[in-house]
Amino acid sequence: MSNKSNIDTLSATELVLDLLEGHASHRLPVQKLVRAASLFDIRPQAVRVALTRLARQGRVESPARGVYALQTRGSTLLQDVEAWLRREERAVTWNGYWVGVSDAGAPRTQRTRWRRHLRALALRGFRELAPGLHLRPDNLRGGVPALRGELDSLGLAPEALTYGVTELDEVHRERARHLWDTDGLERRYLELLSALAQSRRALERGPLERAARDSLLLGHEAIRAILYDPLLPDQMMAGRARADLIARMREYQQWARGVWSAFLAEGEGDDGA
Repeated sequence: MSNKSNIDTLSATELVLDLLEGHASHRLPVQKLVRAASLFDIRPQAVRVALTRLARQGRVESPARGVYALQTRGSTLLQDVEAWLRREERAVTWNGYWVGVSDAGAPRTQRTRWRRHLRALALRGFRELAPGLHLRPDNLRGGVPALRGELDSLGLAPEALTYGVTELDEVHRERARHLWDTDGLERRYLELLSALAQSRRALERGPLERAARDSLLLGHEAIRAILYDPLLPDQMMAGRARADLIARMREYQQWARGVWSAFLAEGEGDDGA
């Protein structure tokens, strides 16, 4: 596989969030964000529009003139991003039971709310067993009550019902165990492992700008894969490839942060609004 990421570029919103999430202080001057955006052919106006929209949504705030910071209070998604290195610690021994979410009564007409609802289900590894019924194994720390709270914080529709499922019949139990493309997940993790190794070797020999751009694209892709991993029990999917990917990404992220620190430092003195 090539060391090139499958993502050609990022939107202004994705870039802003990635940079703020990855920065130690979770805050950056607008001009540093604009300088970073230039690597992706994103215009300054698009960055400012993205910041305005994110501020209106309560996802970023401006603690000082010309500076934006990630809104960290009460953000389950941010907690997920910050805790991705410890993601495997969330899994516990599977008792064979399931967690179900019924959302047949949730309105589909409010598109933004519906997208948040579907993202919440995806981030917690649910798959649709039947129309309006989503399942995942009950193998996450804290069980159904903890998962219910996380789903609500992530934007699950209030009309949806989250509950434990203990008595699936044999046909539906077997169908449920095959809702996830475990072979595809395994292949994807192996591809990303190879890409991370090749990327660092290639980018260390190239210009700083290319290293910053390509490392952010590939890092975004790898972390997204980790965040959306369903954390299936070992009875359904061995976790070795995921564990290897997390370990490799931990090393890659440390290196990439150094690259970005050097790149942003080149713009010191241009930090006005």
